[in-house]
Formats: sequence, C-alpha cells, structure tokens
Amino acid sequence: MSRLLLLFTSLISVTLISASLAGCDREVPAHEERPRPVRTVVVAPSPTVSMLELPGEIRPRIETRYGFRIGGKIAERNVSVGDTVKPGQRLARLDPQDVAPAIAAARAQREAARTELNLARVELERLKDLRGQNYVSQAQVDRQQAQTDSAQSRLRSVEAQLAEAANAAAFQSLVADEAGVVTAVEAEAGQVVGAGQTVVRVARTDELELLVYVPEAGLSAVRMADDWQVTISALGDAQLPATVRELSPVADPASRTYPMRLSLAGNRQGVAMGMSATARASRSADAAIILPMSALHSLDGDPRVWVVDEDLRVRSVPVRTAGLLDDAVRIASGVSAGDRVVTAGASLLVEGQQVRLADGTGR
Repeated sequence: MSRLLLLFTSLISVTLISASLAGCDREVPAHEERPRPVRTVVVAPSPTVSMLELPGEIRPRIETRYGFRIGGKIAERNVSVGDTVKPGQRLARLDPQDVAPAIAAARAQREAARTELNLARVELERLKDLRGQNYVSQAQVDRQQAQTDSAQSRLRSVEAQLAEAANAAAFQSLVADEAGVVTAVEAEAGQVVGAGQTVVRVARTDELELLVYVPEAGLSAVRMADDWQVTISALGDAQLPATVRELSPVADPASRTYPMRLSLAGNRQGVAMGMSATARASRSADAAIILPMSALHSLDGDPRVWVVDEDLRVRSVPVRTAGLLDDAVRIASGVSAGDRVVTAGASLLVEGQQVRLADGTGR
C-alpha cells in the first residue's frame, strides 16, 4: 500500500514539473508604455519690448576745479566740503609776502624810468633850441631823440611789470565764479601749491545728471532706445524721465565700458549728488516668437525644442535664439506660427515618443 502511495506521489511531481517547464515556453505579453503627459503651447508671434538696466550715480553736470593762477603758500582756506558758495565768494588765500617785494620793486623801477624819461625830454628840448641857433648838429638832436624814445619804452615796460605784479596780488585770492556747493578740498592751509593745482572743487546744483557705464554688448541697445526712465532707490519707486546727453565714443581702458550721461527731467526734489540710481531703457521691437526657457533642450550644444505632430508624437527641432527676456527666450527661426511646442517635461522625452497633452486637448 505504501509502495502505491509513493508511486502516485512521484507521478504527481513529474506532472507538475512538466507543466512548469511547458509554461516557460509561452510568451509573456510586453508592457505597453503609456503616453507621457506634457504641457504645450501653440506658437504665435507677439509684440515685445526690449529692456536694458544700467546702474549709475547722480552727478553734477558741471564741476569746477578751482586753483590759483600763481604758485605760493596757502595762508587760509575759507570753505569746507558741503558749504554753499556764491559768485565772488573767496575760497582760499595765498600768503601775501611772496608778492609784496615784487610789487615794491616794480614801483621803484617805474619811478626810475619816469625820472630818466623826464631828463631825456628836457635834454631833447635844450638840443632843439641850440639847433635852432645852429650851435649843435642835427645828428646830436637825432641821438637825443632816440634816447628819449628808449626811455619812453623802458617806462612802458616797467609799468607792465608793475601791472603784472598787481595782478599776482589779486590772484592770491581764489574766488568762486558761479554758485554751487563744495564737493572736495584738495589742499590745506600751510601747503605750497603750484599754479593751476586744484585746491577746491565746486559743483553747480542747478543741473544734475546720471552717470552710467555701458558695456560693449549694450551699445546697440542704448543707441536704439526709445525711452529712458531713472529710478532712485533712496526716493522710492518714483521714476524720472531722462535723455541721453553724452555717450563717450571711447571705452574706459580699465573696465572696457563706455561712460554715458543722462539729463534728468521731472520733479527732482530730494535728488542729491552721489545717490545711487538705475536707468532703464525700453525699445519697441517687431513681433517675435517668445517661448519659456523650459521649452529648450540641448543636443551637441545646439538649442532645440520638441514639436508635437498631428499624431501626438514629438520630434526634436533645432532653433536659433535671438536674446533673452527675463525667464523667456526669443526664437529667431526653427518654428513657425501654429506649431505646438512642449514647454514642460522636455528633458524626459525621446524622438518619436507618444505624448498626452496635460490639458487634454488635441490638435
């Protein structure tokens, strides 16, 4: 009985093993990949406005560097940084001891030249009388006439030297020509300065402007800008209209940027020199195709986008970009109006992959 039970058990085991081996030969159905959901946008040209932002500093349009016309030792400085000055106000003064001897010497030379001239004139008149009586020759009269003319010339020369010395005395006082505010003092009392050396800088406050530095890449945008607005952070969000007054044709050798000055208009109350500001330029551009940055992917370093065809399969299309606009990019070529472009999920797609539009719409 036990032998029969053992034989029956063996037969059942062989049958199960055979069934298992037979099942391995059957094909297992492959898993079908579902269409990947993506977000898309239908390409349509739209008008754009190009923007350019440049930081800058409020500066006076005119800043005068005052210096003495003659050299000497500064006796006193009459203004300090921040002082308001009026036309004709004295800014500094030189020590008068340097000029006083020259004036005294010029005056003494003038008196000597006058005396010499008077003596020559008297002698000339005497010789003319003697010539009339035929006691002297005409040659003697001519020689005396020449000496008189020479004495006259020497007197004029000495008077010119005296006037020069008097001017030097007047030039010892440094006087403001225009009203303004002192922005810098570059010499102190007791310092010996040369002629023309800057002592005080005075800026006129009647006209302020913004100084910015334009990078090389922004030159074309600056030249084509339609409108300029200046925002001063210290005064809130108020914007001042501005116009380009000057754009240097030569780049700064250190920064390789081009200095540009903008004249400010509008209400300038509260605007002070040295304030930080931002200049914004806008320029209306022709209608262009604008896509989000997320629509781009790269292949061998070239920008591309995924275009969804009628059968809801994607294909990679090379594009040429034409500049950035915040978080978007301007497309110059590669896609046309009416194309449906993937804007989210582009990095997970492969060529010819079936997709499903996230909004559930088709073509």
